[in-house]
Parts: sequence; structure tokens; C-alpha cells
Amino acid sequence: MNSRSLALALSLCSLLLPAIAATGCRGRQQPQQRQAGAAPPAAGAPAGGGALPQENLACQLLTRDDAEALLGGPVLDPPVTSRMADIGVVSWRCGYISVAKNPTKVVTLLANRWQEPAGVRRAFEHAHALSQTISGQAPESADGLGERAYWSGGKVNQLNVLRGRDWLVISGTTGSGLDQQAPAKAAAAKILAHY
Repeated sequence: MNSRSLALALSLCSLLLPAIAATGCRGRQQPQQRQAGAAPPAAGAPAGGGALPQENLACQLLTRDDAEALLGGPVLDPPVTSRMADIGVVSWRCGYISVAKNPTKVVTLLANRWQEPAGVRRAFEHAHALSQTISGQAPESADGLGERAYWSGGKVNQLNVLRGRDWLVISGTTGSGLDQQAPAKAAAAKILAHY
């Protein structure tokens, strides 16, 4: 699997649970690909409830320096980014792929910001309830991260963290057959330090 296919597969995984929880059976707008630092489109952004970042929130929380420290070396430029908006929620994704190919390492953050704190809590709880069905394994509590956090292993391998109006989904790989939970927790600590 080449690095682009791996990044796409991991990106789809990190989008799966939030998309189900946020929209149920309704459709979402398609992701809009853009370069980091470019101003996101204004359409679809929720009104009120605090100012939204003008740049990709996920890339502000998971920086290139953080990614290089987590992955143990340089990362490809530019990061993989996207932005999606739905009624009451805006989602940004930022992913970094290691330059080294054996093994290719990836770290991604999907940052979902809700207009209303009650909405993010409902979506987070709904995804937690569906986690075992989707991943094939019972979710594991991850204490000490945000207001609440859980690891969804199995087919998904992602760390979900609730913080204020934000639901953070951290995923990636440091190599086939290796523990993915510990690196995700290390990434979460770096991400949460940027709040």
C-alpha cells in the first residue's frame, strides 16, 4: 500500500464515527481539499457560539513540529487537509505522512467543533455507544485526556477526546502490528497542550 492509499484509508477511518454521529441518515457536504494556511470557505459555518478559526483548526492543534516529534522524523509537505461544514458543526482534518517509507508512519487529527456544547456531547456519546459495533471491540476509557476520552480499537484504531465544544479524533499508524493506542495518547497530549 503506498503512502497516499494509506493516508486515504486512515482519513476515511477517522471520518467514519463522527460522520455517523453528527448526521445520522442525513448527508454531509463533501470535503473541500485545500492547502494548509489557505482561508476556509465561509459557507456552512455555524453562526454565533464563538468565533471559528480562520485557518484549519486541526493543523493549529496538531502542528508539523508535533507530527515530526511523534513520527520520529520529517513529514511530507503539505499536510493532508480538509474542511466540512454541516448545521451546527464544522470539521477540519489535518494529517501528516512520514518521509521515511519503511514503515510509512501517519498521524491525523479530525477536529469537530459544535456550535452547542450539548450537541457535541450527544454526538460523542452516540459514537461511543456504536463503537463496539463499528470497531468489533469494546471501547476502552482513556483517563486524563480532555473531559472524557475513549480508545476505539479493532478495525478503527482511533482515540476520541471530548473537550468543550470540540470532539477530537486522533488516529494514525507507526507500523504494522505495533501498538497504536500509546502513540495516539502521546499525540492527544501534544494537541491538548495547544488549547
